Amino acid sequence: MPNIAMLSCWNHYHAKSFVRDLALHPEAKIIAIWDDDLERGKTFAKEFGVRFEPDLTALLAMSSLDGVIINSSPEQASSLIEMAAKAYKHVLVDQVLALTLHEANRVAGWIRHSNIHFTIDMSLRHWPVNLAAKKVAITGAIGDITSIRIRNAHDGATGEVPLASRYLDTPYGVFTDLGAHCLYLMRWILGKPVAVTAITTRYTGHNAEDNAACLFEFANCAIAICDTSYSASQSPYSIELYGTSGSFLGGGATGVHRKLLQPSDSFVRYFTPDKEDSNDVQKAPTLSEAGESTLSLWLKAIQGQSELPTGVDDGIALAETLEALYLSAHTGRKVYLQDLNH
Repeated sequence: MPNIAMLSCWNHYHAKSFVRDLALHPEAKIIAIWDDDLERGKTFAKEFGVRFEPDLTALLAMSSLDGVIINSSPEQASSLIEMAAKAYKHVLVDQVLALTLHEANRVAGWIRHSNIHFTIDMSLRHWPVNLAAKKVAITGAIGDITSIRIRNAHDGATGEVPLASRYLDTPYGVFTDLGAHCLYLMRWILGKPVAVTAITTRYTGHNAEDNAACLFEFANCAIAICDTSYSASQSPYSIELYGTSGSFLGGGATGVHRKLLQPSDSFVRYFTPDKEDSNDVQKAPTLSEAGESTLSLWLKAIQGQSELPTGVDDGIALAETLEALYLSAHTGRKVYLQDLNH
């Protein structure tokens, strides 16, 4: 039975989600929580019915501890991953490996040296609508992909129950959260871009961006648009692929921001000149079921039962993309990924 600890409850929404999902796996057990915010850590440890350990070094030194779920701020993630890897603990991290390519490569070295099972919760790769988009891309169903647009947004900064200040009064905002999903999906479908031009704005006046978009260029002349926001109400998730012989449009069936884990949560449309019924809507139930969760696959990997679909290379790719994006936004110029410091 893998014994798991959670390092930080910074994103309390995700912390609760991980604990709920762990409850579906009786072969695993969460045994402790650490948080650099003592009150937050104690509060969630009590809620989850586990002990709070304020000493991170002591927690990672526990021989009974097999792995950690890292649910920290984006800025803190790489240092926690490195500490866990040096302690030979398996790692599942929420969102990011690091925020720069150089930092990602350094931490990746420790992960590889420790030979641990490392994965990033790139959860949208399991959604039926995105699995359908990936299939369209790899099968050539709409020809060569010439452009793609992915949008993921909600009203966390402007809604009735706004996000806590820790999400908005930091150097990094929505592109390390909702927008990160757009970025890794883009690279999953199209591969590595050549350059990026980004715009980040602060609609609510906080330090971190809460409304942003970026345009990517690829070596084959394809382009990708990724846009994201904490300032958009009733904004359904959407993914659009345009090709030389058709297009694919997919997204949330309603404007409610939610996990699209059921085929009926989404809709898809195909437009191709080869089918008489090309303008008909292909109803969501025709989509495949959601893929197995990252958490489930990680627990299986720890027990020697499965391979991991996302790992160090995916984390490095996301860090590279984020660094280039923020550099573009801060300097107001196009940034070429080859120019980043490795």
